[in-house]
Amino acid sequence: KALRMVGRVPSYIDIIRPLRDGIIQDHRMTNELIVRFINEVCRSRIIKPRVSVCVPAAITGIEADAVVEAVMAAGARQVFLVDEPVAAALGAGLDIRKPMGCMVIDIGGGSTDIAVISMGGRVRAASLPVAGNAFDQCIAQYVQEKFNIAIGPLTAEALKKQVACCTKSEFEGVMEIRGHSWETNLPARRLVYTRDLYLPVQELAARIAATARNVLESTPPELAADIVDRGIVLAGGGALLRGMDALIEQRTGVNTLTVQNAMHV
Repeated sequence: KALRMVGRVPSYIDIIRPLRDGIIQDHRMTNELIVRFINEVCRSRIIKPRVSVCVPAAITGIEADAVVEAVMAAGARQVFLVDEPVAAALGAGLDIRKPMGCMVIDIGGGSTDIAVISMGGRVRAASLPVAGNAFDQCIAQYVQEKFNIAIGPLTAEALKKQVACCTKSEFEGVMEIRGHSWETNLPARRLVYTRDLYLPVQELAARIAATARNVLESTPPELAADIVDRGIVLAGGGALLRGMDALIEQRTGVNTLTVQNAMHV
């Protein structure tokens, strides 16, 4: 609901992002947000719930402590931290308890988490602040620089979903954008094609693919062999970006698959 209000609110209303890039930025508002989440599923004022929280794979000890503190202050009895790639693997139906390696790339909104998992835990992992939000910002900035039209985050997100592609392919989408012209200071509209957005999108996607390659290069040989057999699993809303799986497969040489219902895994 708050996201739909961005750019459409009067001056006395502020839109706040308590979390950014998977890290707490505003402790007071994060606490308020978690309280509302807990009240949605547990309305008892007597029994405090146990809460599991997904966190980036490369989270530091201080950041982890901040998450636990925020959730406990919101009314939890006990807090369990779960690595986001591990949660994504479980959501995708992978059996991570066996002594067999699997590689998961979870491309969320604020961060991308990459992990090689075996026997229920991560063996190698990396996290980078390049994900859905970064793609939106990059697209908005590129449109402004190339066409002199300022667009909002919702329009940028729509371009990402409908038009953008990480690889040069036969797909050629088109979308009409409406924004503010820097040349005339008046509302303006323009058609944007897939080829117009290839450079900024491919640059960010290449960073994700390069990090995945680095994780693979540091993976023990036996687990690397398992990953070659089982492939790389993509999850999260960012995995739905057109051409993402093909680019990662091209850069790593390993078959890459996007899980069903990736947005909610």
